[in-house]
Amino acid sequence: MNLAELGRKTLELFRPPSDESVSEWADHNRIIVGKSAPEPGPWHTDRAPYQREIMDSFSRRGIHDIVVMSSAQVGKTDMMLNMIGRMIDLDPGPSLLVFPAEDDTDNFSKERLSPTIEATPVLREKVFGGSGSTIRQKNFPGGFLSMTGAISPGGLKSRPIQNLFCDEVDGYPASAGVEGDPLSLAKKRTQNFAFAKRVFTSTPTVKQTSRIYKEFLRGTQEEWEIQCAHCGEYSQIVFDDIRFTKTVTADINGNKEYEVTDAVWRCPNCQKTMQEHEAKRAPAKWVAYNPKALQRGVRSFHLNAFVSPWSSWKELCKKFLDSKDDPEMLKTFYNLELGLPFEHKEATAVPDQLYARREHYEAEIPDGVLVLTMGIDTQDNRLEYEVRGWGREEESWGIQYGVIPGRADEESTWEALDEVLDREWKLKNGRKLKLSAAFMDAGGHFYDAVTEHCAARRLKRLYPIRGDNKDDGPLMHKAKKTKNGLTAFFLNVYVGKRAILYNAGVPIPGPRYMHFPDNENAGYDEFYFRGLISEMVKPVKKRGVYVEEWTKIYERNEPLDCCNYARCAFKGLKSIDLDAREERLYGSVKIKPADTNGGIKKPKGLISGGIKV
Repeated sequence: MNLAELGRKTLELFRPPSDESVSEWADHNRIIVGKSAPEPGPWHTDRAPYQREIMDSFSRRGIHDIVVMSSAQVGKTDMMLNMIGRMIDLDPGPSLLVFPAEDDTDNFSKERLSPTIEATPVLREKVFGGSGSTIRQKNFPGGFLSMTGAISPGGLKSRPIQNLFCDEVDGYPASAGVEGDPLSLAKKRTQNFAFAKRVFTSTPTVKQTSRIYKEFLRGTQEEWEIQCAHCGEYSQIVFDDIRFTKTVTADINGNKEYEVTDAVWRCPNCQKTMQEHEAKRAPAKWVAYNPKALQRGVRSFHLNAFVSPWSSWKELCKKFLDSKDDPEMLKTFYNLELGLPFEHKEATAVPDQLYARREHYEAEIPDGVLVLTMGIDTQDNRLEYEVRGWGREEESWGIQYGVIPGRADEESTWEALDEVLDREWKLKNGRKLKLSAAFMDAGGHFYDAVTEHCAARRLKRLYPIRGDNKDDGPLMHKAKKTKNGLTAFFLNVYVGKRAILYNAGVPIPGPRYMHFPDNENAGYDEFYFRGLISEMVKPVKKRGVYVEEWTKIYERNEPLDCCNYARCAFKGLKSIDLDAREERLYGSVKIKPADTNGGIKKPKGLISGGIKV
């Protein structure tokens, strides 16, 4: 490098940042690449115009915090990449990018960031031009971009930074080691810079503990509103205003299958409708519902999938129909499609009321039951179990709750359990039904004994299970082979418990309703119902951040565990033909006519014109 070139590059370091906005920079320079890119090629902000104001807030003076609470598939990762690219090229500085986990960091760097830099000429020379960059740190003239996981206290507490990018903040752990809330630790690293920029993005999770929802509320709370072609008024597209036509059929397991044939948006002002392609091309703007936050330099934006060019309204409506009767799936719909935090329904069931609504069964198995499963809880000196019957749409009937005295490593205990496993239960018409599956707790002190005896009873479909105390993700998230060669299932027990508490609060017989017999010999006494409604969730503040924590209302929670395991056993059955079983047990199949009603009642909590608290 000669003296003139050295002088030129030195002057560039002191040049004021360009006035070119992030969206302008992206339109001029960005090339979309990578295996996950839905539309490879030159970047065009007009493809998703709601992105422009979000990105340009990063390059606007006086704005310090940019918060994006959104659904999936709205392009928030690409928006962040554009902010990073413009920063590297035109306004470099020490920067930090934080992900929930270390693996997320490596994946993003290899699959998104590095290909973007390589494909963008103005970035390629600065980052890869002999600067010693690594997977987790990109160096460039005037600054660097360090990447870390939120679990790493060292990565969050080192040198000061000017630009902070925090992705999927609701996925951060409650504490970075023992240091406290990782988001707070990362924010502190920017306090030495008067013109620091902080970007927070995430799909939300649970309302009581969502970090991104908290950040959204302290900002301008902006919603993307479109102009109605008929009345000219601007309104947000919310699910409450989507009208659609659906048809319903049932698969062989009795589960409803939905097809949505048409979906339109109805203007909340004039009640006239617009097609999806018209609404997405209509004039639109951001409307702030807390504009005073702009004085503090905090802009927050909410996006749902209905405005995304990469989402289909018919598919979104189908996803809602598939999830509306299942709190586990409904939470996912709220978070990933509506971009809203989910508020879990509190347990409305009361033990005394459940006891009072017990009903008379005309046989051991009442009409409607198609499948029997059992859940077994292993204690140090006994086994407790529940046999539960299942019909269509997860309507269920308590059949027997019992206690078997003895340790799980004693033969006499297993001989008594075999009597239940081998038993045939009678219907009113004289036909009989045996257990289709049983899940048994293998935790505690008897793992080897339980897995050994379950392996010896594999033909009875008795499976050992272990519980993970997770409140998110699939009900059964993995399985492994025991040393006896038997499949052992791992359950996210709190996901299942939420479903049980929800089902117990369903007041009318039908989908997800729980029946209980009034026969005293069946074991459904006052103690059972206290044990069934024995736990609840409370938000608890730990190290400066709220987390949801399960607490016991009643000490004995075995009935809740047994019911949870029995339900998991039922949900794990994939190949039972309920039509064939109903034909065999009852002599006919009752098929309800398809539902073709247009529209549907909105999910509770969706309010047009902004998020209300």
